[in-house]
Amino acid sequence: MAAARENELINNWPIIAVTFLLVFFSFGVPTFSLPFIYSGAMEEFGWNRQQATALATAKFVIGAAAALVMGRLLDKYSANPIVIVAACMGGLGLLAMLWATNLFVYYVNGFLLGVAASGASACMKVVVARVFERQMGTALGVVFAANSAAGVLVPIIVVPLMESIGWRNALAVMSLGVWLVSIPAWLLLFRPGSVHAARIAVPTDHQPRGSLVAHFRDIARHRNFWLIAISIFLVAGVDQGMTQNAALFLELDKGMNIRNVAWAASLFAAVGLVSKIIWGWVYDKMSIRGIQLTYLMLVVAILLAFPVAGVFTMMVFMTMRGFAHGGLIVDVPVLTKHYYGPQNIGLNMGIMAVFMNLGFAVGPPLLARFADVQGTLTNGFILFMVLTLIAAAMLLPIRPRFWEPPERWARIASQPVRATG
Repeated sequence: MAAARENELINNWPIIAVTFLLVFFSFGVPTFSLPFIYSGAMEEFGWNRQQATALATAKFVIGAAAALVMGRLLDKYSANPIVIVAACMGGLGLLAMLWATNLFVYYVNGFLLGVAASGASACMKVVVARVFERQMGTALGVVFAANSAAGVLVPIIVVPLMESIGWRNALAVMSLGVWLVSIPAWLLLFRPGSVHAARIAVPTDHQPRGSLVAHFRDIARHRNFWLIAISIFLVAGVDQGMTQNAALFLELDKGMNIRNVAWAASLFAAVGLVSKIIWGWVYDKMSIRGIQLTYLMLVVAILLAFPVAGVFTMMVFMTMRGFAHGGLIVDVPVLTKHYYGPQNIGLNMGIMAVFMNLGFAVGPPLLARFADVQGTLTNGFILFMVLTLIAAAMLLPIRPRFWEPPERWARIASQPVRATG
């Protein structure tokens, strides 16, 4: 039993592989494509920076609502149909950019991408939380490293693609991975009746208790819920605000060549790929204190935006951004499970994902507003650093209730397993 637990990653490698592909194409490709289409959309239609980046707001607003619904459904039903619907909507959101000739259609596609991102993210987090115990953070790091892997490849593919066939056609081409890879791979591994489908089924002893509203009222009565939720909201807004505005900041404010920016974005993602796994391992060892450490690294990363003046300083800035960003995909599911435990895990993650997506929605246009009104992002960066420090401080009173520190693992593993039934 102890050996099996120690080898959770090896024993469950097919699940890791397929969830990796799902995250890559349904979550990662849209995430790292969007920042590079804004300048093309602004040039074609005369939109300002805030209007163009509000696509991310449309995506994340609907994503907040979708996360709550998805979380509740995942506590009751199989993840299979939810994953397929979410993946299809992501593919359609990219493909339908062919007809995005006005802001309304542009934002509707953002809604589709938001449902897809929330659905894919929620499903993968719940699947990993059900399959893994001791190595949940590391497993999440590996699975969501797919997002960074997409970030390594997408910028250096989508930029020349946009230059040759236009930004809308480029996004349509980027949708092919959803249709040809991620959906078929998921259907093959988790086909009905397979052993892997049984692994991710809702445990009979973890059936949801009470209604969604009643459950929310119950946990919202406690101070710690709001400390966790608000800290997630603040950091999500800061992180996504920096991510969505990075290409415009480097190209328009710092005068960097767009191809150099694309390579910097790939570096950002490559560092994030490795750091997701590192931070996941840190969270397995340190739990909530490791999450606070990630927030402090985000402050350092924002500080490095100020001296950017050439390719080298740009690469230093993007390297540190990638390192900090890596932990900010894995933090919410780890924080949720370590504090609230496995009961109602889908709904609890969905509730926290609401606050995360609301932060995602507010951050990009807020930072873009500083550029539109003041002509510089300096005050926006200062504000973002202050908000991140506040978020880190808010987690100080929070202690994990469903997590065992590593020094207790060996003692627990050596205890005999009681027979049941």
